[in-house]
Amino acid sequence: MAPSGNPRFPDFVIIGTMKSGTTTLFRWLEELDDVSLPSVKEPVFFSNEKTWDNGIGWYRSLFAMTAPEALTGEASVEYTDPALAGTAAARIAATIPDARLVCLLRDPIARLRSHYRHEVQRSRERRPFLTAIQEPDNPYVRRSMYHSALAPYLDHFDRGQLLVVRMERMTEPPHGAWGEILTHVGAASAPPPGGAVNVTAAKQQFTRPMLALWKSGMLDRFSRLAPAGVRRLGKRILLRDDGAYRQLLATADQAVPGAIEEPIRRNAFELQTVLGIDLGFSSVS
Repeated sequence: MAPSGNPRFPDFVIIGTMKSGTTTLFRWLEELDDVSLPSVKEPVFFSNEKTWDNGIGWYRSLFAMTAPEALTGEASVEYTDPALAGTAAARIAATIPDARLVCLLRDPIARLRSHYRHEVQRSRERRPFLTAIQEPDNPYVRRSMYHSALAPYLDHFDRGQLLVVRMERMTEPPHGAWGEILTHVGAASAPPPGGAVNVTAAKQQFTRPMLALWKSGMLDRFSRLAPAGVRRLGKRILLRDDGAYRQLLATADQAVPGAIEEPIRRNAFELQTVLGIDLGFSSVS
């Protein structure tokens, strides 16, 4: 399949949610013969004002090297941050109204814990878990409010354009939710490549230079292109794994207070009710 070089819009958008398997899904889709994805996994074009100001031409250029017969898409979990979802949904609907949308969910409390660990690993969170999640309008709780995250998309898109699946079903035999996703985006049936990626709990902590590389996008290119020996050396220099880091990560195992957990679970159950499908969410813990 030769690339056309002509700018185009994506056929599908993976809209989230954060820490619910979107990186794994993106990497799996990259391995398919009939799917071609851009090098930028999270362009956040529709949610980030600075990126939006780059213009539609910039966004379309991300997909310019896709062969005409291939499917293409993007994945930006920021699109389901309830603080940004209204803007993102309206812009996506106005720009690519026929796009197929995919949203991965997981148990909302497990997602919250994973999100916190992710921020600790990135050296952007230094507060203990309970302190962080009790901060008013903190992102950990906010992004676990699933109905709030998806309500704008239900307002702007036909129900059939949005596929909502549990992350935990991705690897169910024989093909689980993976098969549903392929059908939804129009890709040919294929077994899941296998292997989850981006498991925060097993990772070392970013130093400041590592965080700067990650923010610039250079880290992803380095991980893909550098020889294994160079990658190992980079990890020894740019990552740390001291006791204080592990102790902070461990605070994420503490029980979530009912005053926080109950609204989260009610919100997830409300989404399940609105969608009319069983996502395995209960209104109580």
